Amino acid sequence: MVWISLCCDLVSKEVQVSLVERLVTKWMTVGDRLRQAAAQRPVAATSLAIFWACVFVYAMNGRVDLNSSDNVTNTLLGFNWLQNHSLNFDAFRDGYLYRGGGIPFYFVESPTGHLSSRFPTGPALVTFPLAVLYYFALKLAAFLDGITGGIFNLFPAGFPDVASEDFATYRQGFSKFAATISTALTVVFFYLSTRLKFSPSVAAVSTFVFAFATGSWPICSQDLRQHTISNLLLSGILLCLLKVERSEGKNRRLLLFLAGIFCGILPSARITSALFSAVIFLYVVIAYRKEAVFFLLGLPSVLFHLGWNLYYFGWSNLIVGGYISHIEKHPSSYSWTFEQFRRGSLGLLLSPSNGILVFSPVLLFAIPGAYRLLRRWKRENRRDEWLLLCLMVSVFLLYLQYSFYLIWLGGNDSFGPRFLADTLPISCFLIAYFLADLAPKLTRNWQGARFVLALFLISLTLSTLIQTIGAFTQTNWKASPMPATERNGRLWALQDSKIERHTRNLLAKFNKPIRDRKTYLAGFQGTAESLYWIELDGDEVPVGDRPRVRSGQRRLLKLALHNTGTSPWFGYQTGIEKMGEAKIRLRFYDAKGEDKTPRIGNQLFVSGRTQPGGATIAIGQAAFPAEPGVYQLVCWLVADGISSLNPESAPTYIQTITVLPRSSPAQPDSPNP
Repeated sequence: MVWISLCCDLVSKEVQVSLVERLVTKWMTVGDRLRQAAAQRPVAATSLAIFWACVFVYAMNGRVDLNSSDNVTNTLLGFNWLQNHSLNFDAFRDGYLYRGGGIPFYFVESPTGHLSSRFPTGPALVTFPLAVLYYFALKLAAFLDGITGGIFNLFPAGFPDVASEDFATYRQGFSKFAATISTALTVVFFYLSTRLKFSPSVAAVSTFVFAFATGSWPICSQDLRQHTISNLLLSGILLCLLKVERSEGKNRRLLLFLAGIFCGILPSARITSALFSAVIFLYVVIAYRKEAVFFLLGLPSVLFHLGWNLYYFGWSNLIVGGYISHIEKHPSSYSWTFEQFRRGSLGLLLSPSNGILVFSPVLLFAIPGAYRLLRRWKRENRRDEWLLLCLMVSVFLLYLQYSFYLIWLGGNDSFGPRFLADTLPISCFLIAYFLADLAPKLTRNWQGARFVLALFLISLTLSTLIQTIGAFTQTNWKASPMPATERNGRLWALQDSKIERHTRNLLAKFNKPIRDRKTYLAGFQGTAESLYWIELDGDEVPVGDRPRVRSGQRRLLKLALHNTGTSPWFGYQTGIEKMGEAKIRLRFYDAKGEDKTPRIGNQLFVSGRTQPGGATIAIGQAAFPAEPGVYQLVCWLVADGISSLNPESAPTYIQTITVLPRSSPAQPDSPNP
């Protein structure tokens, strides 16, 4: 028996060795084939590597909460059609999305009686294949959960209704998934475009700039925004039209047709991107004349956008669609004055918290790149340069119209200037022109070339570092301590800028200021001394004994505080959101003792770092109840993220407030609405 066992062991070892050798040989063969394929098709291999590198980096933060409510309809439309077979949002009416009171801003009641999207639905159309893949992956997970008796506990209550709150996390996950894949594909399109024009090194560096040193990373890749799909389509058009010049016959016609499809969809991704579509249309018709018919055959893709708007909003709103609700509320969105142009144009470029050159200083090198493009256009007069010149003019016109836009600071919920994210593919292409001009000067030891290269590398490093901070952090800077506006100066403040707040947030994650929560909370106490209104001109007015406001009104409040405990307070400037930031929670109770606190505007933000025995203030925009009546405003001090509001504990401050009907005449001692 011993000999038999020994023989079996020897055979087993021989078999094991044989299997290992076969596996190693197989992998070596596969590796050789991959290397051979990469050598035969280096551009394709590099493109594939770029795609997966972008997917890895964009998903590295592991977060799905760096998103905006603007994309709710575009991240739900595909799932709504797959589950409810409907392209309207009636199934969501009065659901969890309505908790803020009234119709959420991203929905709009259409003349058809159906609930529709306020925003263009092009992103939902373009990412629908990804939605199908994501939806059926969830279905498969639910099926496996069912046949295994819920061993994985993926869907304990069954597959959720897409209109229920149970689906909210999956919606956010899809938003991140679709944005990551779409932006990675955009980067590949950009690389292939630059590779057609420039050397591999220039294409690689400019692609890195586009992918990781601009808003492509913290804005476009983290959330399915309109800009995400606008840049994907614009990069696709650019690639197609550049390849047209290097193709013949059937391929040439097919590329023009694809460019037409992308061009037609572009306005449905973002209305302002219709400017690119119009310029590209003119370029193709003038440059290709009879061949432009193949481009025109692709343009009917615009019918999706026009058909949607026609069905839900009628002929009068064929172009703007659901945006009509915004236009009706804000008929004067532009101010065609020099003062507005000065504020908007400088703010979009240089605002410490919203300027594109502040968040991506490397984009400064697009300026000499534009000069090189003009020189090459004059010298060679090729279609490539004509195309890039037309797109460069489009970028300038887009920037110009935003300069006159009253809400040029819009999108400050993002890390960086979201409005100008649509210009990034062209701006970074201009950087490629700059690099292509600099490279030969370096080889010839041209005087000053090394200095220029050093400046470029410094700006590239700084830009990448800033974008990295944005991709790994999340703060409520836009509303903390008060909404950022031109009037209150927050957009131009050097202290507590958006970049500084996010940097502090990142540092706090590595070096948590509160290590022992139990000990910290034991010494976390404070008292309030007085409450003030903050008027529009900045004046502070005591609230008084029985202040009166109007229903639904929002007012800036200031509460004077004193730290009576043994633990320091960490205010909003410290950036430790959800990690113990000191805040004042507001609650409104009516005569019956029922909580009538609005969903938003229910907290004040404590300022600075306050040591025990020190004094500070808490400020914020408070929203008052929608129903008239007499209310008790009760304030509690909390350490956000490590302690919760306990209504049973002693409040920090109590104030009686009378809420008057909205149509009520102004009272002598009530603030202006």
